Amino acid sequence: MTHNRRTRLRALATLVAAGAAATFACGTPAHADSTAGGPITRSEVLTRAQSWVDAGVPYNQAGYYGGYREDCSGYVSMAWHLTSSLVTQTLPDVSTKESFSALAPGDILDYTAEHTFLFAGWTDKSTGAFKYYADSNPSDPTHGPTAGNVNNSTMEGWPTGYYDAYRYDKIVDDTPVTPHGTVWDRTRSAAGSWQSSADEIDSNGAITAVAAAALPNGTLHVETVVPGSGLWDRTRSANGTWSAATHIDTNGNITAVAAAALPDGTLHVESVVPGSGVWDRTRSASGTWASSSTHIDTNGNISAVAAAGLPDGTVHVDSLVPGAGVWDRTRSASGTWAAASTQLDDNGSISALSAAALPDGTLHVETVVPGSGVWDRTRSASGTWAAASSHIDQNGDVSSVSSAGLPDGTLHVDAVVPGSGVWDRTRSTSGSWSTATDIDSNDDIFDTFTAGLPDGSMHVGTIA
Repeated sequence: MTHNRRTRLRALATLVAAGAAATFACGTPAHADSTAGGPITRSEVLTRAQSWVDAGVPYNQAGYYGGYREDCSGYVSMAWHLTSSLVTQTLPDVSTKESFSALAPGDILDYTAEHTFLFAGWTDKSTGAFKYYADSNPSDPTHGPTAGNVNNSTMEGWPTGYYDAYRYDKIVDDTPVTPHGTVWDRTRSAAGSWQSSADEIDSNGAITAVAAAALPNGTLHVETVVPGSGLWDRTRSANGTWSAATHIDTNGNITAVAAAALPDGTLHVESVVPGSGVWDRTRSASGTWASSSTHIDTNGNISAVAAAGLPDGTVHVDSLVPGAGVWDRTRSASGTWAAASTQLDDNGSISALSAAALPDGTLHVETVVPGSGVWDRTRSASGTWAAASSHIDQNGDVSSVSSAGLPDGTLHVDAVVPGSGVWDRTRSTSGSWSTATDIDSNDDIFDTFTAGLPDGSMHVGTIA
């Protein structure tokens, strides 16, 4: 049987008034890339769920919209693009039971005797908090929350112990699509004022990754990855003039990049080549690029990299190995690379990272954990890593992060939230963190860089 207490559709948007119900008596189908009863991607499941929200479909166990019954299990059947509307007891017949911890967008939570709803994604997996689409209780004039927690005593009006997690047998993960766009730069003055709008500094729309570092002479170097072409360097002079891009590495397989400046004026650019590892290319203080890169890490599973130069002339390169966490490799001031990397964070869920050095010789590594947010781990000037990371941003939607230390000893961490833009958070010299400030609301941004100049100004770049 289906749940007979749900009379309105609750989801990730506000519904139209109940008086519009008659408008939808003969509905049109939801958007479909899949075929009924066939494989369907997680993103299409959520798109189909959202389609009923956008249309304002009312709850009506006797009614049908686009061929599906207008109740909780009919809603799930529509989102999964089943051939007909199942009920709460029969949805498990086309799905497999999973643990709550394994829930992924497009899965469901099903109380077979009464109710079911769609899981839309974790907001903080460490606490059990998530987003969902569901049919809601009309007693709540706001149509209820759009978020729940598997650790709470109830969800959707029923004890959490009554629900089980299920995964549709024909759901498939989406094929990753590498986003690309042009590069934009926004400046924060030494006095703390942000430029009112960003300037486009590279109009090549094929750029997929970006990094930056500022040299002691006040110049800023921005490194961009163009798949199939390699690595390009663009310079901003101390007087604010941007140069054309220089092709510094023709390896078209590069997928990620980081940059670090040293007190002697040299610049190190780290690039990730899948299956090969991390390569280091150097620009001398006189402006000459090394003719080739140095292979500094042969781990072919590395997916992302960060780098920072310390005041003592050492370089730290931090590499992300999916499932194995973050590893730190050091280049001494004399130019010798450590023979092996040190694991500094064993959290296998980390998806992005950045690194920044402060004038006092400390090093900060920021990591992104999907569903949890941003974590900060510190290395003291004496070389000791903190035993644990500090949770500095609990927004589970953060997808990318960059960071930079300023001459006054403050640290800025800039986080990309898809659909929301870039948010800047500051750590004071006393060690306290500020709340985040929205510095760029462009919801197309997917990557960022942060660089602090010797004059105290800061540049935050984005790809959109």
